[in-house]
This record gives sequence, structure tokens and C-alpha cells, in this order.
Amino acid sequence: MKRQKRDRLERAHSRGYQAGISGRSKEMCPYQMIDAKSHWLGGWRQAMEDRSVTV
Repeated sequence: MKRQKRDRLERAHSRGYQAGISGRSKEMCPYQMIDAKSHWLGGWRQAMEDRSVTV
């Protein structure tokens, strides 16, 4: 996998995590491509788990 593509997917994961921490809905995912969307949702799910542990 090329570095540029990996960076893009890591950025999608990070943005999903930030959205989850701030309490946004998963339907707010801005990505349409399957790979980026799945990484964004993975970050969002991780944030939801982290939020439930700390609350």
C-alpha cells in the first residue's frame, strides 16, 4: 500500500475518532468511498468505546 493512501485512511480514522469523541452521529460520515468510510467508522466506534469507559 502506498504511503499516501495509508495516510489518507489514517486521517479518515482520526477524523472519525474526533467526531465520536465530540458526540456526533455516525450518519455524519463525510466519506463515500468504502475504504475511507470504514476507517472513519472504525475511529468513530473506538471513540464511542472510549467515551463509555470514561463516563
